[in-house]
Amino acid sequence: MSQNFSDKDYGGYFESLEKQLNKPIPSRREISKQTPLDKKRGVYKVIRLRKSVVAVCLALVLILGAVFIVTNKKQIAKPNPQQTETEEGNEPKYKYVPILFANQTTAIPSTNDAQSAIIVNLKQNKVIAERQANKRMFPASTTKIMTLLVAAENITDMNDTFTMTLDITDPLYIAEASVAGFLNGEKVNMKDLLYGCILPSGADAAMGLAIKVAGSEEAFVKLMNKKVKELGLENTNFTNVTGLHNEQNYSSAYDMASILKAALENEICREVLSTYRYTTAKTPQNPNGIDLSSTLFDYMYGTEPETATILGGKTGFVNESGYCIASYGKANESGNEYIVVTLSNSSKWPAFHGQIDLYKQFAK
Repeated sequence: MSQNFSDKDYGGYFESLEKQLNKPIPSRREISKQTPLDKKRGVYKVIRLRKSVVAVCLALVLILGAVFIVTNKKQIAKPNPQQTETEEGNEPKYKYVPILFANQTTAIPSTNDAQSAIIVNLKQNKVIAERQANKRMFPASTTKIMTLLVAAENITDMNDTFTMTLDITDPLYIAEASVAGFLNGEKVNMKDLLYGCILPSGADAAMGLAIKVAGSEEAFVKLMNKKVKELGLENTNFTNVTGLHNEQNYSSAYDMASILKAALENEICREVLSTYRYTTAKTPQNPNGIDLSSTLFDYMYGTEPETATILGGKTGFVNESGYCIASYGKANESGNEYIVVTLSNSSKWPAFHGQIDLYKQFAK
């Protein structure tokens, strides 16, 4: 091939081109070996970019999550001004509110011969009339209101049973204590014991409750006196669950009104205290059950005051205490509820008629 075109010498150019054309073509493997760094560097750059994006996104998610959790914790921890103290299980803790004395308290009329008496307006939570309301007196079977309250607060299964024994019933018969009528070997459920304790003022039922709940009467009495302290009572001490006379088993009209108020704030106690008649479960010892009736309503029905309705309560009597009644009722016109406690009346009828007259005069 001629290397001269238009008098120009292209010999060097063609020699260089010929060398390039005659150069052997590298294989695919050789090509891949020549550029490993560039290929790796390109891929590395892409991976770094993706990790950065993921890291930023993850950081944002964690920050937002932390803000959400902290905000919700603050909202949960924020106290509710209407929430009371709580016990285990976050249930509101019951707190008893003491009865207050009014600035001007009326005297109990002289026609009522109770040595100690008190009338409480439950809506106002105030004493509206009294006579020696803080004097220590023998409460007789009104003691069983506290027995009922402590038992009701400690029984977990009303269908649980207690087996009555002669060790319980024989001493009570000797002491001429009032009894519900449960017999030796009889399995009595808790509900029947509660009603038996209050309606007929059954000392056998009261003892059964004490032993079932605390293991002994002595241990149960400790629970009663613990409750006395919880209620802030200063003129009450219990030595037994029945109200049988003991010089150290005492209370006052104010304290007994407080115990009754606390019992009325317990749904089970309120139901028992307001029941006139009740029949216990059938057992081999009492195939038809035992018909129980309230000693309070036995004398109150048919003689209630025209202006009020007596809703329930408990009576008591031993020679040393005289006749005692702790009752609660409702004014027919206003619907306000009242507690009336009269201790140491001279006899039965002055006690019952005295209570009725007090409702007539003060239940407005």
